[in-house]
Amino acid sequence: MCLDAVGIPGLQAGEDVKGCVLPSPAAAQSRAPVLRVEVNLQPVDVQVEDAKGNNIPGLSAKDFTVLENGQRQKIAFFDAGNSPVSIAVLLDSSNSMNSNGPLGSAQAIAAQFMRTARSRDDIFAMDFTDQMGPFQQLTSEQLLNPSGVTLAPAPSSGSALYDAIATALCHLGASKNPRQAVIVISDGIDQYSRITLEQLIDLVRSSRAQLFMIGLQSRPEFGFQGHPEPRLTLVNGRDIDNPAIVFDRLMKESGAESFIPNSESGLANALAAVSHMLRSEYTLAYYPQKISAKKPRKIRVKVDRRGARVLTRRFVGSPPNAAESVHFEPGACAVSAKFHPYPYEANVTNGPSGIVYRDDFSNPQSGWPIHEDSHYVHEAYELSNLPVPAGNVNDAMRSSAIGGSIGNSVGTPEKSMAFRQNIIAAYGPWWTNFHASVTVKMVPAPHSHGAQSQFPYVAHPAAGLLFRMTPKGYYALLLSDIVEKKKLSVELVRRDFLSEAEQGYAETQIVPWAAVVQSRSSGTELSIEDIKNEISIFVDGDEVGTARDGRYEQGWVGLVISGPGRATFTNLVVEQR
Repeated sequence: MCLDAVGIPGLQAGEDVKGCVLPSPAAAQSRAPVLRVEVNLQPVDVQVEDAKGNNIPGLSAKDFTVLENGQRQKIAFFDAGNSPVSIAVLLDSSNSMNSNGPLGSAQAIAAQFMRTARSRDDIFAMDFTDQMGPFQQLTSEQLLNPSGVTLAPAPSSGSALYDAIATALCHLGASKNPRQAVIVISDGIDQYSRITLEQLIDLVRSSRAQLFMIGLQSRPEFGFQGHPEPRLTLVNGRDIDNPAIVFDRLMKESGAESFIPNSESGLANALAAVSHMLRSEYTLAYYPQKISAKKPRKIRVKVDRRGARVLTRRFVGSPPNAAESVHFEPGACAVSAKFHPYPYEANVTNGPSGIVYRDDFSNPQSGWPIHEDSHYVHEAYELSNLPVPAGNVNDAMRSSAIGGSIGNSVGTPEKSMAFRQNIIAAYGPWWTNFHASVTVKMVPAPHSHGAQSQFPYVAHPAAGLLFRMTPKGYYALLLSDIVEKKKLSVELVRRDFLSEAEQGYAETQIVPWAAVVQSRSSGTELSIEDIKNEISIFVDGDEVGTARDGRYEQGWVGLVISGPGRATFTNLVVEQR
């Protein structure tokens, strides 16, 4: 990289600066192209505010001290917000977003941003869900008349936030402007990224871009607000990074700010604040005295102003280890599926009608949730809803970021034991039309029969196969051995999650309990054929019922135990139809 080196203190026109040839005054005045050669010049963007949060203008290079790993660096380039910026606007269009008004596309928000930005800045825009829309540099005509960007149908409509930011950083790496910024508009819920937060942090540290995070609220049923834990558990049992912590880390690592607007006008104010920061911040650049290839270098910037607050990135130059680096598709900025596969993809093959997903649970790294109540056992997967002392019920509960609590406790102060309503685990591809089967073996909990009256929804301990699971609800084919004495019985239910304030779910019985032939001791095979809302249910290969229900048309396939007990699952197979 070679910055436009006009104005570097102590240098004359025509001098060569580590590969950068300075233009003559006449050439600079005519804005002739500047020869740009890759060098080790390290730029750092700095915001300086007084005690009241107002920007401090009029500073010069001599007012700043730059320390890298504690060593003072010589400032080789200084700019007071005059150089152009390459800015990427990313808009999360996933189904978790809950804006109070129509946000439009990333193009529309970029056009809104340009009302307070400068015309010489380069503006890019990209919409994303779990897929990436086109990364487009916008022309002045597009900024005046923004168009909507329609993504290819995203079957899950969840968000791959980390992948989207990585894609933008990759594209900006080819920008001609050393100053770069990414404006991310999202609720922060990342369910589908191939890379981890730590891998993204490494990429942010090695990039030049600042990340301005604008956090919009998610839909009420996602209910992640107010949780202090670094990791939150989704209702499907999967864990995600706490969005509040994600926002804080990304903006601090890149030396930027985050905003949480609560209205469309608040979004406009946040965009104006970002534009003001980019115009008012200072850019310092220096040649590092010693570059470490093994770890990031810590940056500290001091300013000679009493009570001044300095905002800048904390680290630069973080070349990750080979095993942790972010790989992109050859010739593109898409995160590589080959180098960053989802764990379940190792179990996906092609079948006659589409993909086939098989998991015998013999590999504990195949991606299913691992918690005390949901985990791998020897060549199987187990859900355990065993009794806990009533005084420890709250300790046994896990908060859910989507769909309210994972299971409400049952029991009374007079009871010595208590249970949760449901334990759920769902994973793998997102399905529309499919056939799914799993072998289940249910073991009721001790004293479970006496606890049935305490369950407001499930009258019988049961376990089985869930499908079409979304953040709003799911269907479940349940198996129980105590509905009818000495016989197995199955039923099909739909469960709709209530709001976070209400907690729990509302249950609708689709196919009532029906007795089936006693299965072998090794377990019972439950199967679902789900084609265009027509549902057929099978037990050990025999059809035992049909139904039609279109409340949820697609979603995850998974496993569930309702009421007290323990169940093991083997030989999960899901085939696209």
